[in-house]
Amino acid sequence: MCEWDREDWSRVLFGLPFEAHSFSGEFEQSWESVIEQVTRWRTEFATRPESFRTEFRAVGGYLGLLLLTLVSLAHSYQRRYDQGERTPHDCAALCGPAVEDPAVRDAIRTLYAPDVAIPDVEGSADEDAATLDAWREVDIGTLRFHRHGTTSFILTGLPLRQAHGRRIPFALKCIVYPYLRVPTIVRATREYRSAYGDVRAGEEAATEALPLARAWASSGRWILMDFVPGETLAEYLGRQPDSTRIRLDLLRDLGPRLLGVLDELDRCGLRHGDLSPSNIILSGAGSGQGGGTGAGGRRFVLIDLGVNYLYSHTVPGSGGPDAAFVAPEVRSETMVVDPRQADLYSVGQLLIAIGSEHRETAGSGARAVTVPDAFYAETPLLARFIEDLTDPVPENRLLLFRPVPGERLYPQLLHFYEEELAAVEATRAQSAGTRFVRLYTPLAGAPRQQLQMWRIRRTQSLYHDPHRGMHVRWLLFFSWLSAAAWYVAASIVLTYWLRDLNWSWGNNYITLLQRTNSAGEEELPLLDGLRLDGYTIPDHSANAPVRLVGMSFLLAGARYYQNLFAGLTPLVAGREQGRLSRRAVLAEVAMRLFTLIPAVLVLSTTLFHRDWWPICTAVGILSTALCNAACLVFARAAVAEARGRQLGTVPQGRIAGLDALYSWTLTAGFYSVACWGIGLSIYVGTAKDIYIYAGSVAAINIVIFYLARCSGSAADEVRTILTRACLASERLRHLPVPAATAASALTSSPAAAPAAP
Repeated sequence: MCEWDREDWSRVLFGLPFEAHSFSGEFEQSWESVIEQVTRWRTEFATRPESFRTEFRAVGGYLGLLLLTLVSLAHSYQRRYDQGERTPHDCAALCGPAVEDPAVRDAIRTLYAPDVAIPDVEGSADEDAATLDAWREVDIGTLRFHRHGTTSFILTGLPLRQAHGRRIPFALKCIVYPYLRVPTIVRATREYRSAYGDVRAGEEAATEALPLARAWASSGRWILMDFVPGETLAEYLGRQPDSTRIRLDLLRDLGPRLLGVLDELDRCGLRHGDLSPSNIILSGAGSGQGGGTGAGGRRFVLIDLGVNYLYSHTVPGSGGPDAAFVAPEVRSETMVVDPRQADLYSVGQLLIAIGSEHRETAGSGARAVTVPDAFYAETPLLARFIEDLTDPVPENRLLLFRPVPGERLYPQLLHFYEEELAAVEATRAQSAGTRFVRLYTPLAGAPRQQLQMWRIRRTQSLYHDPHRGMHVRWLLFFSWLSAAAWYVAASIVLTYWLRDLNWSWGNNYITLLQRTNSAGEEELPLLDGLRLDGYTIPDHSANAPVRLVGMSFLLAGARYYQNLFAGLTPLVAGREQGRLSRRAVLAEVAMRLFTLIPAVLVLSTTLFHRDWWPICTAVGILSTALCNAACLVFARAAVAEARGRQLGTVPQGRIAGLDALYSWTLTAGFYSVACWGIGLSIYVGTAKDIYIYAGSVAAINIVIFYLARCSGSAADEVRTILTRACLASERLRHLPVPAATAASALTSSPAAAPAAP
């Protein structure tokens, strides 16, 4: 080893296996073991006498570069197979000091010189004059380690010469030596400068204005580019405080900037190809870990343009931490890739990452990641926009938010995005309040939210667009109809209950009615005339069951409709989808009937005859079971059809909300059978435990239906699957791709990760 020259070290580094099992099989040691041995040797070398260190300085430098290469290979393997840091290393203690060693810097200058050929590798030397000049201008003594890439390590430094009175920092992306065996990587690295160095927008040079790290030069082994100070978007999002809600503040701050920088890129005819949080740097004022949690005035700068070698199958791997942001067609070995469509998919996934810290990961499959449940439960309008960007079939993207052909794409997307975001922000502002008020008030704030939604929507382009209409006025009408029915019925029940208790129940309006109708002080004009024989008021002992059960039904019924159905409609499925459209109409009718069913049943027993309450109770529970069943049938049909057409709206596997809705349907059906049996027995007089039954029904209505099922996470699950079903049926209506085509579109199955020794 002491007698090895440059060519020998080049052969050693070039021939290293870049797979863990291959390395272990060839050297009978793991990466970790060799890294530990080289680190120990370098530590001991630093304690040797000066004369010894001088004599073997070059060996120490090459071993330092070997250490950096081995660490980079281990990091690359763990990243390519999405294993996390299985054996984490401290770059500050290992990679940083290695690069700061002058001997290691000399080894880098020697082995990464573009005009020095790799032994036995034809065409490995680069004789381009501009490339050689750029390499000679690198001040090797200023090199510092920055970070690892998938197939590279990145250094920072300064050039020898000044520009405009100062030396401009650069980033030097060095391909890890064993990856130089891959011709695609070498070619793409060499051509990076010509592809992204001088970019023009029309007739004007736009490189300086573009949000890109400007490429200075590139050879087959490295890329020299602007160093962009700041933290990556991944690091910035990782510093955000925990939140259980969708981060609309981040979506408002970062979403428009993301679309803006992509518009600048698009104007120059460029596509990113590997858009992910780790390839976006927030640069400018407040950059870095100490810059606070706000993005402030920092600008987005895009780095590492071009498809990642991992996802183009240039190097083996099963996924990676950024796999969720890569379009399925990019990871596929058979699909034709449209770079613009691939970037659209990445934009959608970035919006998910920005808005929700609990984003699902793509794992190692080629299927797309569906929009998380949190978006459907809390911000369905944003979920609708995002899923229009992230459909796994490229031809099925932008089905709803269709841009005008011939006009710039991203300004149109920004317009759509800001409309959806404005509507979501307005409805959230209307729902502001304590958790108790939001979760446990009968109307759940839905009528006010629907009114605000209508006010916002009527000023937007969507309101008059039949392609994207969401039946806003229809939903507003029924939400307010349900609220009106609730207030009227609840007021009448409470008034009758007060009369039964002989408490004061009158007011000036009732006094006016009494006098204009020549009624007595204890008589309620007009309504008392509806009572049938045998129904007396006041009679607290006989009327208590009907009042108790009636009020509990009103509470549960209002909550059931407003919290689950007020903001969605299956009518978006349209009329042309055959069985799915018929099931959508059935579900729609069942949903809207529940605006009046609770009030009609309760007022029947309150105004006409109290003895009807056991029958009306059974009818109410049966109506709930039938409504659940209609929604379940529609949701299952929409999910099945969407899966058959490979839509990203619905996830694969079991869906918690669908299981919950099925459970609701079964329990409501069983409960209705029991109610019919007991109710008929009470009505005909064979059952006598009236108060126990009434108390049980009221308790079930309040505790199980009102508090447990129609509030909190249980309601979120059901509302989420119904929203997914509605949006899936809407997308199916506009789907241009036949089922057979979509089903065969996603055929890639990336290699599974081999077990690391």
